[in-house]
Amino acid sequence: MRRKTEAKRDAILDAATLEFTERGYEGASISAIVERLGASKQTLYRYFPSKDELFVEVMARIIDRHVATPLGDFADTTDICGALQRHGERYLKVRLSPDMVSLTRMVFAEAGRSEVSRLLHPRGKMRAAEDIGRFLTAVMETGGLRVADPTVAALHFLALLDAELFEPVVLRVREPAAEDEIIAAVGRAVGAFLAGYGRDGKHPS
Repeated sequence: MRRKTEAKRDAILDAATLEFTERGYEGASISAIVERLGASKQTLYRYFPSKDELFVEVMARIIDRHVATPLGDFADTTDICGALQRHGERYLKVRLSPDMVSLTRMVFAEAGRSEVSRLLHPRGKMRAAEDIGRFLTAVMETGGLRVADPTVAALHFLALLDAELFEPVVLRVREPAAEDEIIAAVGRAVGAFLAGYGRDGKHPS
């Protein structure tokens, strides 16, 4: 029964993903989603009580598939710079991928009209901050960085990663970023972060 329930839930999310991708949040409708699914609205609403919650689950699934932190990124707490560089490159490449840029534009468009942003925030950026925060906590405990609130420090790191490229790409101010631009931008973000959070204001060696 559990497998059947999970399969139905996945089928709903697959149909909803197609609908939201093709029509955006505002243009998508529950009626069109159930038509794609070949089921009833009652079936869909048993799994997802509202369009907002369905959209958030679609977006969260995309995030889960793309942004999950590989254990290897933060396995070595002695190589702080290397760990942050590896993770930063992975994060920013995903953040600037066409799928995620489209997602961000939809979420921004809904920010003033629905509960989507509030519901999605803990599943997106805050999840990424938690992953980084656990690494920073371990590094602070061993003296590699000055002691600070690890969640705040993680949010500062994410903000530095976004600083150069994210907004211009999302707002179509510039063309999508090339890989070498992303690597260089991450390097500068890591440098700025370590200059701020190194012990006594010093960059870790």
